[in-house]
Amino acid sequence: MAHAQDKPVVADQNSGTTALLQAVSPVSERIVWVSGHRATFARTTDGGETWRSGTVPGDTTLQFRDVHGVDENTAYLMSSGTGKSSRIYRTDDAGRTWALQYTNPDSAGFYDCMDFWDRDHGLVYGDEVNGEAVVLATLDGGKHW
Repeated sequence: MAHAQDKPVVADQNSGTTALLQAVSPVSERIVWVSGHRATFARTTDGGETWRSGTVPGDTTLQFRDVHGVDENTAYLMSSGTGKSSRIYRTDDAGRTWALQYTNPDSAGFYDCMDFWDRDHGLVYGDEVNGEAVVLATLDGGKHW
């Protein structure tokens, strides 16, 4: 029989934002990136003791439904939405600046999720368009998709 003292203690954490957060990417026990609505992201480097949140400038309607943290300074964000609302961004300076890497060129397209297996190699999956699966790939950290 488990006792109350055997349960892990989870402390409340303040993300620094009221935006709906939808994705989480733990890099380590101390470094975690999250993303969400209103072009929002947040990052902790101390296991959740403190969070630094921000928004990607340009379009506050973006819904970042996926995030992939590489390390404490580098992360990718993927927004979902039809057409140009589906985008991919990357930061290499802990979120101080974000580079737009790709914008969905298809007005009927909608990106759903992404995954990386290292800093340079990743995939983005989207809804079918005209009966065809949509998959983007990068081999160079998002310089080309």
